[in-house]
Amino acid sequence: MDRLQTQLARLVEQHVLSAPQAQELADAARADQQDGQSVSESGYPKPAQGAATKGAAVLEVLGYVGGALVLGAVILLGSFYWDDLGSIGRKLVALASLVVPAVGGAALIKGGARPELGRILLALACYAAGFAYLVIFDDQKFVVSSAVVVLASALGAVLLRSGAFLVSGWSGGMLLVCAVVFNLTDVGTDPPREATYLAVGFLIVGLALAASGLLLACTLAWSLAGLSGWAASIALQGGPNGEWLGLLCATVVTAALLTAFVQTRRYAFAVIGCAILLSIWPVSLYRILNDAVGAAIGLVAAGAVLIGTVIWLTRRRRVSATA
Repeated sequence: MDRLQTQLARLVEQHVLSAPQAQELADAARADQQDGQSVSESGYPKPAQGAATKGAAVLEVLGYVGGALVLGAVILLGSFYWDDLGSIGRKLVALASLVVPAVGGAALIKGGARPELGRILLALACYAAGFAYLVIFDDQKFVVSSAVVVLASALGAVLLRSGAFLVSGWSGGMLLVCAVVFNLTDVGTDPPREATYLAVGFLIVGLALAASGLLLACTLAWSLAGLSGWAASIALQGGPNGEWLGLLCATVVTAALLTAFVQTRRYAFAVIGCAILLSIWPVSLYRILNDAVGAAIGLVAAGAVLIGTVIWLTRRRRVSATA
């Protein structure tokens, strides 16, 4: 247990885990150790402890199912019966979609029994807050609604330090960029300029997530930042000199992700980096050379980078093992 406590403290210092999450893991390990001792003494686990474990799992599942049911009910009403509800009915549904997960999440966190489930429900409430604003104030431009999601997620991340709010904040930020760009320009009249604006906005969102990863949920934050860079690379393909700019953006983002992978050994970075290489390089080189040979060169180059990364990591592991 002492070594586990030391490792958890190090992860908290590196902002990989929050202090409450580390405490939950330590408590779970301590409970498992006690269960193992009771089994070794009697040969069978204590019925009360087994029942408590099963009950905790059931309650956890019920909480997630409850949040999913609220979301599913809103989607169902919006898809089939939205026009039949009337103005007051739509507003009541929007408020209910906000109040149920918000109150439930706050109660779980305050009670201390299911804090992580409570944070996830509150992150779901961030989406519901934007949806409620959209319905109540008839925000047809989606700008303020998206901003509400981002602000609510930022507030939740600061106060509760949970990576769940990074997901809602990232998706709200990407939607905000699209809403702002499409309201600043006439949609479809100037596609190159729209593509450039979108790419710049996506990169800003990615930089914000990369910065937040220094403080909270590094793996998740930097993975989302990589996805933003990927979206920016795709958007740049539609702008002026898009093949070159998309190739440059994809290369820089991939280099950052692979460097982070080498330093931290978080495989999510490598997966996203590989996906960017395999999707952007062949397309960009095909457009640059205006020939299928460009796509083949892009695939070969991407494969060479991946093989080189594997060789480098293998040598580094051997050096660290012999040191």
